[in-house]
Amino acid sequence: MITPKRRHEPVYLGEDDAPAKRTIMTTALHLFVRDGLCETSIRDIAAATGYTNPALFKHFDSKEHLVLHLFEHTYLDLFAMVERAVASDGDYLVRQRALITGYLARLDADRDAVLFVQDNLRLLWPRLPASRRKASIVGLVGALLKQGRREGLVTSESSIGLLVVGWLGILQQFGRVWFFGEFSGSAASHASHLERLLLRMTSREVR
Repeated sequence: MITPKRRHEPVYLGEDDAPAKRTIMTTALHLFVRDGLCETSIRDIAAATGYTNPALFKHFDSKEHLVLHLFEHTYLDLFAMVERAVASDGDYLVRQRALITGYLARLDADRDAVLFVQDNLRLLWPRLPASRRKASIVGLVGALLKQGRREGLVTSESSIGLLVVGWLGILQQFGRVWFFGEFSGSAASHASHLERLLLRMTSREVR
């Protein structure tokens, strides 16, 4: 099991990171989420932080180096949360609730980190080291839904693969729409509604 970092600061910041490096990473992550990965240049990051391009290259060899550093740390933190939820004591409903509340808590704590992973998973996942690609959120959600199927709560009329896509898709779309202010209140305040929606979507009963 991956050990999570303490939640007092963003997971992608190291204790020994210089203040300039911390500012660069935090600002870059926000710009990547707000404007898009391809649309955000090193010059944009430099302008937003007040540092020069050479100052950025002092800490990161390239934009790609910066992007992969951020992605690896934010992805593995999200994976660790899912892993703990799926491995927690309890039945399918208890574990599903733990996963949903864990995801929403991360949105509230650092929405940029969560949305950065969601928005760039397809592009950046294949570029992680092979050892890191063993940490699969998709695989963990699939295992959770298989448990629900064994307990008679998840339909057998759809493949687990399709159910995983739908299950994750609902959470991810909620996160993005919540980011744009379409839902009021904290992300966590919507936990019970999302839980009911996901249960209905995967139910073995015809609704």
